[in-house]
Amino acid sequence: MPEQKDQIQEIFESLKNELLESDNNIQRIVSTDQDKPLLASHPVYQYLAKRYSLNLKSMHWEPDKMPSIDQWQKLINILETHPSKWMIWENTPINDTKERLESLGISSIVFNPSGNAPEKGDYMSVMYQNVENLSIVFEQVPEKSSP
Repeated sequence: MPEQKDQIQEIFESLKNELLESDNNIQRIVSTDQDKPLLASHPVYQYLAKRYSLNLKSMHWEPDKMPSIDQWQKLINILETHPSKWMIWENTPINDTKERLESLGISSIVFNPSGNAPEKGDYMSVMYQNVENLSIVFEQVPEKSSP
């Protein structure tokens, strides 16, 4: 589509700037306490941990299922050396899981990796929400941008 080269380049530059802004916001937010112990519901968050040098341990839990007794025991074992107060999920966990985590002093946040098209909004609106959610964990206010 050579006739649309300028339009495509303009859209690309806009997207690139939005992605860089999101990246910069996450870097700024997590840089306040990169050693903060965090838990992740799934190994998919290793990419996030590596990119932002996060102190993260992964479980392999699904948000729509109650973890097994063995999974809870594994979590308790991890907490002995990794006293996290936060678990990152790809979607909101069921209430029973969330309540049991809260009884252990662990709050839940969603950082949607956006592996599928979102039900509402677009990829960038999901990323803006992810930045907002991470800001709660690190007690930082994200810089406002237009979602």
